[in-house]
Amino acid sequence: MKNLLTAILAMMCSVSNAQITITYQDFQAGFMQDAVFVTCATPAEKTGYEVFVGEASSTAQTWDITDLPMDYMALSRVTDPSSAPFSGDFPDCNFVLYEKYWFGEGDTLYTWNYKELQNDRLLLHGESDQYEVYWTWDPPAVQSVIPLEMGVSWISERDSTAYTPEVYVISQNESVVDAFGTLVIPGGEYPCIRVKQDNLSISHTPVGTDTSIIRSFNLYTKGMIEVHLGTILEDQFGLTTIWSNGVKVSGRQGTVGIKPELPSLNTLITGVFPNPAAERAEVSFNLNGNKNLRVLLLDLTGREIMNHVTTAGEQKFVLDVSTVPVGVYALKLEASGRSDSRKLVICR
Repeated sequence: MKNLLTAILAMMCSVSNAQITITYQDFQAGFMQDAVFVTCATPAEKTGYEVFVGEASSTAQTWDITDLPMDYMALSRVTDPSSAPFSGDFPDCNFVLYEKYWFGEGDTLYTWNYKELQNDRLLLHGESDQYEVYWTWDPPAVQSVIPLEMGVSWISERDSTAYTPEVYVISQNESVVDAFGTLVIPGGEYPCIRVKQDNLSISHTPVGTDTSIIRSFNLYTKGMIEVHLGTILEDQFGLTTIWSNGVKVSGRQGTVGIKPELPSLNTLITGVFPNPAAERAEVSFNLNGNKNLRVLLLDLTGREIMNHVTTAGEQKFVLDVSTVPVGVYALKLEASGRSDSRKLVICR
């Protein structure tokens, strides 16, 4: 009997630590019509979280994010392309992920992600809000190869983005599945795999060329739970535990185990003009007295693009966005223990 129990325990351990393969059928079931996803993220008012990201390894690891504070961030639904505002621009997409983000009181961002699920890959054709298409990938960006399993890798190349004839950026994403193990979230424990993604950006300007790499890790389960582990700069490459600006977890409604409630709202920003902005945006705010104020610009993954410290005496701040790539961002203000965010669209 003792030997039998030992064998059963050994088998259970081997199953929980086994490498998984995410198949076409898993993707198809995960993104079935009308599936609803909940996205939660670490609170935006804090910018430093100690996070275990692990290492490339053939030995199982455990990623436990249950101790991280999480706020409700977005609700997403899988919809038919015909219901999206710009489906005609992406005739090859066969499903759309419609997302609703909350940035603050009275400010909601709706986005549509135009995707195509093929037998051997998941493609992203473009993104839009209700007014315009603000990203197009041609050829489509490869978000995942299928089957997704240890050792597979792929390169997703975007077209170069030109801001003027003399200023343009070439980006290339390199991804590899390099680790596996167990993901522990409030909703339970799940076998998972880790994808390392390196985003290489080559910026060309009249004064020269600058190359940078930004790294991120994503954990995936067969049930389409995804955890995004930080945006990592080169000084943290090679570390198994990093300081991150944020962690995001998404999963089918009812799987992530985080109560879907809106975070408390604390109005600070009274206006952003113009919005969309091309060169500069004037931010008006409601704060009495001559107090320190921090103005941040974040992309939709939580990566910090700008960080300014000023005083609140004049009740407004002019933000220079002339060098920021076109897209949708979160404009965040922090002062006296309060914070507030608004959507800022940069369009030229």
